Amino acid sequence: MLIIAMTLAVVSPWLLTSLLLHIGGADTVQDAGVMRCGPLNMTVSRVYSEQKVLLTWEDHPSCLLTRGQIAYEIDVLSTDDMKTIHHDVVIVPQNQTGSIHHWLWVSPLPLECANNTFKVRAQYEDQRRIIGIPFPSQPTLFPPDTHEVYEVGSNVTFCCLLPPVKTFHGFTLNGKPKEHVKLNNQTYTMTVHLRRPSGFGGTDVTCNNSDYGTTYYVGYRPRDTDLQCETRDLQSVVCNWSPDKSRHWPPTIYPTEYELLGRSCSKTGKVTTMKRCRQREVIKAQERNWTLTVRNVLGTLELTDRADLTKRVHMFAPQNLTASRINARNASLAWEWSDLQYRKLRVLCQIILNSKGDTDVRNYSGLGLNQALLSDLTPNLKYEVQVCCGTEEHFWKWGDRKNITFKTEGDIPDALDIWLWMEQKQTMILWKMPQPGQSHGPIIDYEVKWRTLAEPQETRNRTVLPPDHSTAVELDPSEDHLVTVTARNPYGRSPPASMVTLSQDADEVTNVSRIVGSDGGFSLTLSANPVSSCGYAVVWTPTFTRGPVYWKKVPTGVTQAFITGNLTPGVRYSLCVYACTQEAPQLLERREGYVEETEIPPEQIARLRWAHVGSEVRVSWTPIPLGNRTAFIKGYVMHYHDMDAKEADPNLVDVNVTTDDAEATSLTARDVRVGSYRFRVAAVTSLGEGGGNSITLTINPPWDKSILALVVAFSNIFLLLIITSIIAFKNWTCIKQKVCPPIPNPVLICDWLALMEDRGPSSLNAAESHSSQMENVSVSQVSHRFSHRLPVSTDNDHEGAPFLQNQAANGYYHQQPQQRMEITPKVKLTQPVLPSRPLSCVFENPLYTDGMC
Repeated sequence: MLIIAMTLAVVSPWLLTSLLLHIGGADTVQDAGVMRCGPLNMTVSRVYSEQKVLLTWEDHPSCLLTRGQIAYEIDVLSTDDMKTIHHDVVIVPQNQTGSIHHWLWVSPLPLECANNTFKVRAQYEDQRRIIGIPFPSQPTLFPPDTHEVYEVGSNVTFCCLLPPVKTFHGFTLNGKPKEHVKLNNQTYTMTVHLRRPSGFGGTDVTCNNSDYGTTYYVGYRPRDTDLQCETRDLQSVVCNWSPDKSRHWPPTIYPTEYELLGRSCSKTGKVTTMKRCRQREVIKAQERNWTLTVRNVLGTLELTDRADLTKRVHMFAPQNLTASRINARNASLAWEWSDLQYRKLRVLCQIILNSKGDTDVRNYSGLGLNQALLSDLTPNLKYEVQVCCGTEEHFWKWGDRKNITFKTEGDIPDALDIWLWMEQKQTMILWKMPQPGQSHGPIIDYEVKWRTLAEPQETRNRTVLPPDHSTAVELDPSEDHLVTVTARNPYGRSPPASMVTLSQDADEVTNVSRIVGSDGGFSLTLSANPVSSCGYAVVWTPTFTRGPVYWKKVPTGVTQAFITGNLTPGVRYSLCVYACTQEAPQLLERREGYVEETEIPPEQIARLRWAHVGSEVRVSWTPIPLGNRTAFIKGYVMHYHDMDAKEADPNLVDVNVTTDDAEATSLTARDVRVGSYRFRVAAVTSLGEGGGNSITLTINPPWDKSILALVVAFSNIFLLLIITSIIAFKNWTCIKQKVCPPIPNPVLICDWLALMEDRGPSSLNAAESHSSQMENVSVSQVSHRFSHRLPVSTDNDHEGAPFLQNQAANGYYHQQPQQRMEITPKVKLTQPVLPSRPLSCVFENPLYTDGMC
């Protein structure tokens, strides 16, 4: 009995496994006849989805007569060529003889493609054989088109079975040919490594042609994370988690199932993407596990969150939120709770006030809190209010928000922020334009009043209309003045803002220190000063241009001030620190700096000039205008090089000459030889060189200058002669007329007979006149010519010669006592004639010839 019980205990599990595997299909071989000890009633079962094969058999009754154990040899053969592809031995102990035996084998290929024959034989050489699956009548692809799903990272093998005499044309994967392995003439395989998930359409595989194919999907097991559970009404649990974003499941084919506390999270029980689930559950003050189960076709995942949900209350938004009793500076809020459980909780509510970009957060608490009073509001301002609440004792998170909008009533403006600034001979009265939270209504006008401190009854005023927020007045600098500015809106006039004129002009301060900007502004450290009784004021304005004036007031006790806004890179600013006193502000220090230095633009250094003395070249320039300096100048640098040497060797390094004098206007280069040079001068700043300009010059040998001077002198002389000759040639007639005018022939008519009688024999030999011609000659002209051409004497020089005397006033007269020579102005004597008494004579002076000098 003991042996039978043990046999049943061993056999029962094998029988159960055989029955389960038999569902996949089984083949049976009947006993072929009476044989010696060997296998009997052998069957084979296949599980195609897991590529498993289970063989079962019994012992022949004759095996009961054997002594000792029985050894069974199992061979797996390829049906096509009957080659052994796997061999195994099963040992059956003597106490299990006569029972049913099992053998399990996992095929490396899909069972549809394996087509294997299984042979079992005992040591007594009694054997049984089961033939494999017959070949199909048409090409068949395995796994078949059942939309199989595989996990990312795994391998899948596809096989194509062909009928006899069919030709194989290959595999395709999504239309692209893939490599394959030939098992035999009818069987071909392709193994694919699944590296990434497939899309919603899956991946298509074809065998031989598009008529024989399958579609498969690739994905992951569930990979959801971060489960977190809470309660909103203390009567249900709400869990949130982070879904797996890498899944690519088709929503209608392979859905993912979610269960919370063993109950489905949806009506259908199957959803593709989910991150929130709610289940009705009584919430108790204790810790417990909240479990979420996620399933898909590849596997199952469980997420657990352990918590006491009474400490995790996520409240709903308040209901029926209203604002009432609204005035200029106060308002009341009220709301209701839709869940009665909230009335038993100590509630902490956060109220957020937003107005014109400003945010004010206020907290209120109380048992079942449902109202709040808002005070210190700004008049005439629109508020957007948000209310959200949570539990005060065990705060978990802020609940949902509820919004409401209201506007406060108007009020008089706040006091203005004013400042006084000396500009030339005028005092600029400045004030900042009030913001909506300061004006409390539209500004109608500003009233400016000023008076001397010595005579308070003599007050002058001026009205300024928006948008202007400054005015200039002329005040006596020898007296202190009190300036007051107020603003008016429809609700009234603001409190007065007063200030006494400055005791010292900022331009009068000569000790100016530098300041370096950072982070888009200037950081100032304000040292405690006993003069200051009400804080400090920092005033800044562009240094070199007439620009707007800005100021910032620092309260007492604050020693740090950061000036930002209204600052432009590359512009130098003057910053003045004033001490606030009960009288006029006192200037403590003045600084200058750039919020950000920028590179000085090119060619700001102007009018480059040079002078050459010996082997030195001095280059001078006009300094950069102050308004064009975009950075502090630390000095200057001059680069120069020989242009011919630079062209021959582009890598030639320039020679540099530098100076640390920021006010320098020249630099000198020494040991400069003959040649053509290029000089470049630039200013040195913290950013490097900038504002540079260049000049090109040529250095010649010393003797070239004297030769050049001589050539230039001769050239000038030659050019002058040419010009003079041209002018003389073009004006020769005029020059001849002025320098050598033509001299007419003098015509004289005289009483020769009387002359000879008075004088005796004439010494004048005149030829007989053959012809005469009349010519108009003025007496003055004749007188003039004769006065220059004829010899004049007071006595006879030679015996018998005529005596002539030039008298410019009345013409020419023959000098004889009581005798006058008459000159006929219109008679020209062409040939000399011998006078005969009593006729008059006409003669031509032989010393003159027309046109000769």
